[in-house]
Amino acid sequence: MKWYSWVILVVHVFAILIFTRGFLLTRTELPYYSHCSDVSQSPCFTSSNTNHSWNTPAVDRLVIIVLDAIRFLISVIIYLLHLFDFVAPSVFFQEKKAWMDKLSVLQKMAFSEGSSAKIFKAIADPPTTSLQRLKGLTTGGLPTFIDVGNSFGAPAIAEDNFIHQLVENGKRVMMMGDDTWIQLFPHHFNKSHPYPSFNVKDLHTVDNGCIEHLFPALYQEDWDVLIAHFLGVDHAGHIFGVDSMPMIEKLEQYNLMLEKVIKVLESQSEPGGLHENTLLLVMGDHGQTLNGDHGGGSAEEVETSIFAMSFKKPPTSIPSELDTSSCKLDLDGKKKCTSSIQQLDFAVTVSALLGIPFPFGS
Repeated sequence: MKWYSWVILVVHVFAILIFTRGFLLTRTELPYYSHCSDVSQSPCFTSSNTNHSWNTPAVDRLVIIVLDAIRFLISVIIYLLHLFDFVAPSVFFQEKKAWMDKLSVLQKMAFSEGSSAKIFKAIADPPTTSLQRLKGLTTGGLPTFIDVGNSFGAPAIAEDNFIHQLVENGKRVMMMGDDTWIQLFPHHFNKSHPYPSFNVKDLHTVDNGCIEHLFPALYQEDWDVLIAHFLGVDHAGHIFGVDSMPMIEKLEQYNLMLEKVIKVLESQSEPGGLHENTLLLVMGDHGQTLNGDHGGGSAEEVETSIFAMSFKKPPTSIPSELDTSSCKLDLDGKKKCTSSIQQLDFAVTVSALLGIPFPFGS
């Protein structure tokens, strides 16, 4: 072998080494957990904190509806410009696609006067696959691309996380839908109704199972946090793409389901009612491209949405320093506003709302 062959071989070895050490990062899971007693070590601690964990709970019950692979576009595209879908000379869309504006109930509630609802653009971190996004959402940490190999047989999460803190602090958690939750949290749910998630040709089994258990659960008192994870949009995207009739039908099904959920919660939100102080979160774990792909870091894949709705009367105004809304005029000249948040902040934010310790690594 000639000398230049050795040079080429060494260069290739170094290139592979740099790639594996740079792109295929690994992460260390800290073996530490947050506890209620940790708050006493804070310089902000006062005697008034002793009745609760880290802060006073703002909500009593939480309903989390995960719509897998919901693009931010699908939630608000008819109102606001999104630069990644159309190349247009103005800031408003003159052409409307059939799959746009299908989650109209979220838009209606978020943009109504006096509403306690708001739509956020939630920015995820790659890899944008469901298992890694659920790990990021619940731990507040950054999964790595090498974790994608665990998607077909995920080990239980060993580090501190939002679900663990719920259970440790006496919250009863009910789960239904995507069985990835059971893989990650095998012993955490008081009640669970998991459905297999990897048959992408099946658009209905998981969603119909969620709907079957969701509405009866909304009338029950045996849970504090309810998680329903729908998969139909993700599967429709993989098989048919975004601009397809199965996708449109799924979005219309979701819109009808969400209308009923909001109606049920509102009907029991009177003083002393079961949902007087319930928070509803409708969110995606990641987005998807027009071809239905996800996993990478493109804008279409990392941008999803979170819809938050409280059934309490909203405050008269938000302090300007806390208002991060971005507003534009729609085609009718009405001002529509949304805010952006990092998906990594989900675990800390929801923990604070429920008055439980934040996951240690968040």
